[in-house]
Amino acid sequence: MANDTLDKKAEDKASQNKLEAYLQGPRKKRKNYVILALGDNFDRSIASGLDSYVKRTYPALAISTAKNLDELTRQFGRNISLLIINDTFAERETVMKTIRALKEKRRDETIPVLFLTKDAEALIESYHKDLLLYRESDEYLVYPSTSIPQILSRVKNGIDAKNRRKSRRYPVNIQTTYYHLTHDRLSEGRLIDLSLHGALFAADPTTIFRLGDQIKINIPSSEYMHLPTGDFIKISGRVRRVFISGNQVAVSFEHVSEKQSELIGQLLLSIVGRNFSHQTNRMKAQSPAVNMTPKGR
Repeated sequence: MANDTLDKKAEDKASQNKLEAYLQGPRKKRKNYVILALGDNFDRSIASGLDSYVKRTYPALAISTAKNLDELTRQFGRNISLLIINDTFAERETVMKTIRALKEKRRDETIPVLFLTKDAEALIESYHKDLLLYRESDEYLVYPSTSIPQILSRVKNGIDAKNRRKSRRYPVNIQTTYYHLTHDRLSEGRLIDLSLHGALFAADPTTIFRLGDQIKINIPSSEYMHLPTGDFIKISGRVRRVFISGNQVAVSFEHVSEKQSELIGQLLLSIVGRNFSHQTNRMKAQSPAVNMTPKGR
């Protein structure tokens, strides 16, 4: 009986030691994936070339193939190093909305997408409608007229450099108010540029920010869009960089809800559209007038 008790204690101690070793040891890293969503009718030689290239060049990455949109969306919780998708993998508009859902769900990450298409014009029109704000991290190729080495080069850029940068900043000049949590004070400021993930912000010359300061910015939106909830988009930010002046800072948006992200996106689209319209009008005004005088007069 005593021996049974000793054996039981030894087993318990061994189990406890294993548990402690597991809890204290390094956690297993989650895999990173290259996801191929190409469809049954896609060029098999290109699909095979993509699969072989990734396995050979990036042995640490796993490859996953999605046969339909349901399989693709089920993989959106994975660490995605690159998504390679045929724009006719499903109905093109549905593909764009699905990619947008991924981008919005994982808005704090950069998930690069490489679109493979036969119709660049149709792809660009559809992308512009739903995904314009993410263009800095996405690319496309007209694959029937592109060599395999060129396609693989784009794949390499997507994996290594995530195509480009996280989100593009757009120059703006928007007067705002902001609440400084540390100073417990409401003050006036100005947005110099704006992106989905942050902004370049300036306060009055008497203000000096510190790295890590938290602020809440009230961005007036009535000039660009109508909001049923009011005339401001309210968003929290953290100071990530302080310029030498002290009152100008780079701010990252923090604790952003899906609705706030959507509103910032709509605001940026409105600003981009208005700037494009102004540039077009200026170019028309600067163009030499066409001589409409009939010949012979």
